[in-house]
Amino acid sequence: MKETICSMERKRFLAAAAGVGAVLASASAAFADATPMPMRGEHASNANVRHIRERLEEVIDNLSRDQHDYGGHREKALDFLQKAREQLLAAENWAATHKS
Repeated sequence: MKETICSMERKRFLAAAAGVGAVLASASAAFADATPMPMRGEHASNANVRHIRERLEEVIDNLSRDQHDYGGHREKALDFLQKAREQLLAAENWAATHKS
């Protein structure tokens, strides 16, 4: 009986440890993905704009390959996303010519 209780406690502990490890791994991956690292000489705010533009380009690419029309909403969303990308590119260009 004692071996069974210890075995059950060990299994619970290992399961809990694995769960905590999974949560920490996913949280650190999400944090790393959400926190842009400035390139050499780049301001943190500029790095954020660059990072968001790069992510937006991935979203546009993925949505462009989607075969479902969603009643025309996919195409409208793509138009808005492309306009947002243009604005972020304009912001990056502005920042490049107005360094402080």
